[in-house]
Amino acid sequence: MKKILLFIILLAGLVSCKKFLEEKPTSTMTAENFYKTAADADAAVIGAYDELNNQSEVYYRGIYLLAELPTDNAECGQGVANAYIFAIKNYTYGPVNDRIETLWTGIYKGIANANVAIDKIPGIAMDETKKNRLVAEAKFVRALLYFNLVRLFGPVPLVLHQTTGLDSVNVPRATQDAIYGQIIADLKDGETHLDSASTAANNGRPSRFAASALLSKVYLTLHDYSNARSEAQLVLNNAQYGLLPAYADIFAPDNRFNKEVLFGIQNKGNTGTGNGFAMALFLPRSTIPLPGGGTVGGNQADVPTQEFYNSFLPGDLRKDKTFFTQYNAGAGLVTFAPAWFKYFDPASITNLGEGSLNFPIVRYADVLLTYAEAENELNGPVAAALEAINQVRRRAYGKSITTPDAAIDLAGISQGDLRTALLNERRWEFGFEDQRWFDLKRTNNLLTLLKAKGLGIQDYDTLYPIPQRERDVNKQLTQNGGYPQ
Repeated sequence: MKKILLFIILLAGLVSCKKFLEEKPTSTMTAENFYKTAADADAAVIGAYDELNNQSEVYYRGIYLLAELPTDNAECGQGVANAYIFAIKNYTYGPVNDRIETLWTGIYKGIANANVAIDKIPGIAMDETKKNRLVAEAKFVRALLYFNLVRLFGPVPLVLHQTTGLDSVNVPRATQDAIYGQIIADLKDGETHLDSASTAANNGRPSRFAASALLSKVYLTLHDYSNARSEAQLVLNNAQYGLLPAYADIFAPDNRFNKEVLFGIQNKGNTGTGNGFAMALFLPRSTIPLPGGGTVGGNQADVPTQEFYNSFLPGDLRKDKTFFTQYNAGAGLVTFAPAWFKYFDPASITNLGEGSLNFPIVRYADVLLTYAEAENELNGPVAAALEAINQVRRRAYGKSITTPDAAIDLAGISQGDLRTALLNERRWEFGFEDQRWFDLKRTNNLLTLLKAKGLGIQDYDTLYPIPQRERDVNKQLTQNGGYPQ
């Protein structure tokens, strides 16, 4: 923890240093001469968002390696050379693992950036409504990052203010109740101060209803089904959001902003700046020929399991958007083993770091299935719970979303059967969206289901180890059970 925060302090250059000279150049960027204007406030919030877009650390690959790869959805492809990644897939990892450490570090860097915005923006003389909204955006980012941390690692240090010196970086682990309490408080602030509508002017920023959607998932994780249902209902009652008629349209490159994605990580590809979705890791290696010679430079590191590919039922249109097994880039059709397809951007086929797809964090379909799960836990498979899951199913099979269809709809099933159906539906709906590990853990299926499928998961693998490097510099950090103490 100390190394992370020291790095952030030095990198940001926004904290006061010991004066070695009496003269203070006006061109030096310090906390005293920054955070003065509304533009500075905007810049601070952009800094909070920035770490979310760091794909190697947080979304998508940082969390993918812990929330998708170790499940029955994914496996290591031929492009994986890092022994630590194989260890995650094989459940042989320990406190020394560079991928686990990278995610931990990246998340805390994002939290540190958010804390700077939360601490500094209130002191800026600017429009109060915008000020409150910008602070709420930073709190939304902080809540999202802590939600990932607490689910993956359990109790973690709860850092809520800018760190300006080494005397305040040895922070012990907070209780899970305290962490979840802060997540809820941050998102409640968002429900009050974020924009009430999603418009072209605030694309990429969370709205009040994005806060409600994320809050519904938080409550569902806590098994607080009444509040999960209530928060989900706030979104479902808002006409500006809804399911798109076709599943594939959610991930169309020319449809990055749509009414189904309440919040997503922004990737502005095809700009020549490398700020796009990095596609090389999931595309086939040396298989797809290009018209000008050579092949698509895929690395084929992150790949789906054959079992996941085979699990889709006949007629489910999500299968052909989640995976692909053949492609023609202009030099002939070729076939290959199932590969992830959801974020493929054909315009970036020769420059795989420039994909233009955003990465969805919470979608309207997620809200529907959250509502259905909460309602089922409260009242069993009543009509409202069934209708919520059936809307998702109808779209998956190319049917009218709001028109009942006896061939597709679930009906006359038990509470337990609906639990199973919801877990399966979430798997098919959110493949390659880094939700599978969280879903299995929340529903108490992580150990039983993965053991039954032959994965080497151990009873203590419901939490990841606290990185040893963090414990070496922060002696107050204890280790999770099952790992070397």
